[in-house]
Amino acid sequence: MLVTTSRKPSAKSRTLCKLLSRFTASRCISRGKMGMQELLDFTEGNTFIVVGEYHGNPGELSFHDNEGKLLFSIRFSDRYSEEIDSYWFPDVLPVLTGEGEIAEALESFFHFERVESDRVSQLPQNSLVMAIGDKEIDFIGSGKSLFKFNIKGFKKY
Repeated sequence: MLVTTSRKPSAKSRTLCKLLSRFTASRCISRGKMGMQELLDFTEGNTFIVVGEYHGNPGELSFHDNEGKLLFSIRFSDRYSEEIDSYWFPDVLPVLTGEGEIAEALESFFHFERVESDRVSQLPQNSLVMAIGDKEIDFIGSGKSLFKFNIKGFKKY
């Protein structure tokens, strides 16, 4: 999988692209002038996420299949932990927890293991957890919230 930016990304969007790629154990590129066909060639048949912007800030994630078809998008505002700069991402795949349409869409896209919310506390200390609710997505590492998306909209295509 690949995480990329919009064509002229802000520094905040490039930072979010890097965080998402490290959290999901994916590759990250800054798209630059790359068109959609060039991007598809670059992905080598893999799925990809585009970090879009609103007013110079990251504000939308567009999830595409391996042929470039837009599957769904999430509009959001983001918040970061003070500890995110010093956090080391372990080489483990995240797990998903949560219910609802957004959780189902993210599970089908990422194919991460899904755990019940009452089992999250029983996971190993260095686990990465994507906790998905109707109004927010919390990216948790080693039991601490690293960054969050406050969901403003969700659309399936």
